[in-house]
Amino acid sequence: MTNALLVLSVMAAIFLYHAYRQGRHLEALKEGKKLLFAVLPLLLCAFVLVGFMNILIPEKALQAWLGAESGWKGLLIGPAIGALVQGGPYAFFPLFDALFRESVTIGTAIAMITAWGMINVGHLPYEFTFLGPRFVMLKYALYLAVPSLAGLLANILFG
Repeated sequence: MTNALLVLSVMAAIFLYHAYRQGRHLEALKEGKKLLFAVLPLLLCAFVLVGFMNILIPEKALQAWLGAESGWKGLLIGPAIGALVQGGPYAFFPLFDALFRESVTIGTAIAMITAWGMINVGHLPYEFTFLGPRFVMLKYALYLAVPSLAGLLANILFG
């Protein structure tokens, strides 16, 4: 968290400086404020959800499903969890950090994060509407195998 805070702070300072030089810093700060108030409820809900899940999901169950002893099961369950988690990085990464960081193998983590980025079941209605069923079926036929294969490769290379 400290590295991310440092990088974002430096970037914010650089952008603030450039906006100030253009006389647009107040406009930029107002835009930031609007975004903060739009995202803050989502962040609060995500952190509360993570807190409850951290308490309610037993560590032993996570180890059995996603840990080192899970084997292939972790490479199949991990991507399913990643695909089902809705929300942007502000929701997914705190959840992942609190629940899974200590419980999963590197391969399962890679598979889960890859599936979250590639397969988002919340997008399906929009994809079917705008892209058509043929395209969506082809896309998901390709996407379903990639997270597990990426996890397997990560286990082989880094596990």
